[in-house]
Amino acid sequence: MQGMERQPPTWKVLAAHGASKVSAFVTHGVFPKKSWERFTVNNGGSSEKAFAYFWITDSCPHTVKALADKAPFEVLSLAGSIADSLQI
Repeated sequence: MQGMERQPPTWKVLAAHGASKVSAFVTHGVFPKKSWERFTVNNGGSSEKAFAYFWITDSCPHTVKALADKAPFEVLSLAGSIADSLQI
């Protein structure tokens, strides 16, 4: 789902087709102009359902800092995978 962070709310479409929970994963979370805000549980004051989980990697430090402790975001570290690949 590359570029999903800039697309219309996918969870709305999936929920309309019967999904009880929708989660997402973005490998390199770049959210221009704080666009991540529309995916928060609060959803900008809306009571509509949001993502159950939204996983991102720590490849973009500015995003990780901005999303610290903000549901539904969870940060996955790339350190172990990189170390394994480099055989460190």
